[in-house]
Amino acid sequence: QFKSLIPPLTADEFGLLELSILAEGCRDPLVVWNGVLLDGHNRYDICTRHGLQFKTVEREFSNRDAAADWIDANQLGRRNLSPDAFRLLLGRRYNRVKKDQFSRPGNTHAAKPEDQIDPRVSNPSTIQSPSAIPAPTPAVVPPKPVSTAAALAVQHGVGEATVKRAAKFATDVEKSPRLQSAIANNVPVLQVKRAIKEERREERRQENAAKIQETVATAPQSILESDAKFSTIVIDPPWDWSDEGDQDQLGRARPDYKTMSIDQLMDLKIPADDDCHLYLWVTNRSLPKAFRLLERWGFRYITCLTWVKPSFGMGNYFRGQTEHVLFGVKGSLPLKRKDVGTVFNADRGPGGHSSKPIGFLPLVESCSPGPYLEMFSRSSRLGWVDFGENNG
Repeated sequence: QFKSLIPPLTADEFGLLELSILAEGCRDPLVVWNGVLLDGHNRYDICTRHGLQFKTVEREFSNRDAAADWIDANQLGRRNLSPDAFRLLLGRRYNRVKKDQFSRPGNTHAAKPEDQIDPRVSNPSTIQSPSAIPAPTPAVVPPKPVSTAAALAVQHGVGEATVKRAAKFATDVEKSPRLQSAIANNVPVLQVKRAIKEERREERRQENAAKIQETVATAPQSILESDAKFSTIVIDPPWDWSDEGDQDQLGRARPDYKTMSIDQLMDLKIPADDDCHLYLWVTNRSLPKAFRLLERWGFRYITCLTWVKPSFGMGNYFRGQTEHVLFGVKGSLPLKRKDVGTVFNADRGPGGHSSKPIGFLPLVESCSPGPYLEMFSRSSRLGWVDFGENNG
């Protein structure tokens, strides 16, 4: 158990130690407590395997926790500790001290010292004259106790905040065999934590996918009222352009489908998972409204993808040749790939006015995880749930 507290040497480090002992012998004594080895496990293994002599030195400790704390303090002096191993040892020391403090019988927080009052002025009947009252003895203020974090910070040359963060780090590691294995094998803990988080996300996505399949099979029109959640949502709102300024702004581009006002869109339910990507189609003129929708729906704006169309469209001022997709994120969900730019050229889709390019949904699939939902869709795609209808 004591040996398991010590971050192991790498194969190269162990090999160098073995060569040194074979050449010069075991120079440093092994440390034991009540016959139990505390420090020098690698030296002990090498010496016993090669039949070499070694010395021991006995240490005295009040209990196992005190012996364990000495091991951690001693290991923190090593030069070859990884950052994660350093945080683990430091955090364990802090947690061990705090646990001991709060587990003592009758433990109470020290009362704040009260202002000292001269007993001769606490009872008015004893006062004869102001001159008869001697000057009060100055109160002796005990020194402010040094906190555990401050003491460890000074001892190991770090800040108090670092010590407290290390304490949480140590607690997380002690609860997770995978994190313990990561430190033992010199794998960055952050890397393993990200992997664990993504595995949990994937489990939730699979659960959501099962709910979605069941809902679609039994009552597809109730998908927004169900508890199904999507990791990726594409939405092409039926914008009502009549609230954007000019009279007859729509002109020949007036849509032949039912539109929704900005207030109606603001109240729209978006079945997003806790971690979700949103792709919001919007024209140049409607950009201000789109940013309002992102915020209302609980997404933070990340970037804008721009579709460059093959020809000019209509416009009262400049003639439109681009359309945009605001990309927003809820929670924390990375892209599946890192090689996609923010501009793409593509032909219009086969559906006529404002029809989106055929290759857009495959692009989304390559960047974001499922389950997938397309709101106000005009066509179906395998692997996607389609909701609403946008005949434009």
